[in-house]
Amino acid sequence: MSVTIPATEHRSSALRPGPVFSRLIRSEWAKLRTVRATVCCLFATAAVAVGISVIVATAIDKEGPQPIGQLVINSHMGFGVGQLAVVVLAVTAIGSEYSTGTIRTSLTAIPWRGPWLLAKALVTAALVLVTGMLLSIVCFAVEYASAPAVSGSVTGPSVVRAVLGGGLYLSVLAVLSLAVGAVLRSTVGGIVVMFTLIFVVPGLASAPALSGLAPLLPGSLAPGSAGWTIMQPGPMLDGLSPWAGFGVLCAWAAVAMAGAVYLLDKRDA
Repeated sequence: MSVTIPATEHRSSALRPGPVFSRLIRSEWAKLRTVRATVCCLFATAAVAVGISVIVATAIDKEGPQPIGQLVINSHMGFGVGQLAVVVLAVTAIGSEYSTGTIRTSLTAIPWRGPWLLAKALVTAALVLVTGMLLSIVCFAVEYASAPAVSGSVTGPSVVRAVLGGGLYLSVLAVLSLAVGAVLRSTVGGIVVMFTLIFVVPGLASAPALSGLAPLLPGSLAPGSAGWTIMQPGPMLDGLSPWAGFGVLCAWAAVAMAGAVYLLDKRDA
């Protein structure tokens, strides 16, 4: 005996949405927290950021009241190196999907590719945001405790924004790194590209021999340099304000994510 399925029922089944976004978030969180590289990268970020802060706090002789702004700047010195571990974490989060072949399983179980990638980016950014803010507070506390006296208020708006800005900077940098890894479908390639954007491009822009290329290659608009302003008490890089610089970094991340979502939808896994 055969059973005929009404056409309306068939269309309804075909159009039924996949996993809701909250389930995607839980799934990606389970994957991220069970990957050994995640713990290793977070530990490396913490060790470098706090370690350098302790070295700076003990190595610099401080006499008299210390400007609160300088203490904030000193507290973020370790982030310059520690951000590389965040890049590795984010690129590995997507790169491992391709290297191990689990990307096929993920995209088979979840037909909506865009929301899947956005969920992965959101989970990665949230983890890095919390970690970055905690590390930024700890590093600032180390610098603050080492000062014999401090001039300026620790609760000033620019100070609070700069201290908490460490988490904001690292979280958006993680999204950009993940998007680059998704576009290249390579962990090594993503790390190389991010290293170039963060360190090589600003260095080339400031090189005296390449001063004529400054209008075409403004170092202040590189993602790392622009985003770093959110961690500074005042403007830097030719007067680029903290929120404007952070906006530039967000623009980099948004464009990269848009490209990653588009290519993920067009290419085979």
